[in-house]
Amino acid sequence: MTEAVHRLITRWTPGVFCLLTALIFGSGCRSAAVPGNEPPPWDVARAEVIRWRSDDPSFGQDFALEASGLAASEHELYVPSEKYARLLLIDPEAEPRARILRLEVPRRSELEGIAAVDGGVLLCDEAHAAVYEVTIGEDDREAAGREREPLVARELPLDGVDVEGGKIGFEGIEVGRNSTWVYLLLERSETDAGGCVSRIYRLRRQGGRLTADRDPLDIELPDCTWRLTGLAWWGERMIALKTQYPGERYEVVAVDLTTGAARVMLDLTVLLRALEKEGWSNNVEGIAVTEDGALWLVSDNAVTGIVDDSLPPPSGSRALLLRIPPSTATFDVQ
Repeated sequence: MTEAVHRLITRWTPGVFCLLTALIFGSGCRSAAVPGNEPPPWDVARAEVIRWRSDDPSFGQDFALEASGLAASEHELYVPSEKYARLLLIDPEAEPRARILRLEVPRRSELEGIAAVDGGVLLCDEAHAAVYEVTIGEDDREAAGREREPLVARELPLDGVDVEGGKIGFEGIEVGRNSTWVYLLLERSETDAGGCVSRIYRLRRQGGRLTADRDPLDIELPDCTWRLTGLAWWGERMIALKTQYPGERYEVVAVDLTTGAARVMLDLTVLLRALEKEGWSNNVEGIAVTEDGALWLVSDNAVTGIVDDSLPPPSGSRALLLRIPPSTATFDVQ
């Protein structure tokens, strides 16, 4: 690619993304639109790749930190490092900074999904099929990056959830608006008919436990190369990442929490394939929406097995943090 294309990687300006995809792929911006020619709620033409400065160089974007989840609070983004017991607190303003918190979690945990709650976060662990709560105080934020005791991740036992830990497990978590309900995402499960579904467990928080008092919600997948990964709220609607591998296809879908129907809101395949050619991992797994309506994505930039090292090694691809601002168009998922 040319120097002009390289300059676009830190700031996609209006109209340039359509030109870039036309030059590279011989198409316009059709892939960003949803079926039926309805305008998407986010403006892919103004997408930005965000580069952060880390307090700990080992958790910069050039290292295999395996960022598999994303959540947003009023002033910061939360990104767990899947296999290295760290939580990145990212201030997404003019000069993004990542502060690093150490976590006390079971050995060989794989922290995939994350949700912001009052006073901290919830994390789901794919390896142990578990959910943890971490309390984060203001003093913890101020001391992030300094040598201090790790924050304790307290397990919230699951009742009525029959899932074993493994490589295909919990990939996302989100909380209801009243903080009573917790939505726990199983990325993929085979059906008796030989197909696959993603499954959302609807759990009620009762004291220090999470109890399933409704049937899980199945979201049909086209085939078993697809999965859902990451949950977030957009207004009053639940959204998720729907991705395919092999195939490298990426969609943002709205999920009906009554029926399980999933509707495509945004197709990011062309954009993410282009970024992969520029050295950014396009294995997006975390999704969040900030108060300004912007859509955020983060990618897992490594494929590893069991990890016993305390710090991630350098990676051949960079961890992607992507911001897509809201469009002026309206979008009705009802």
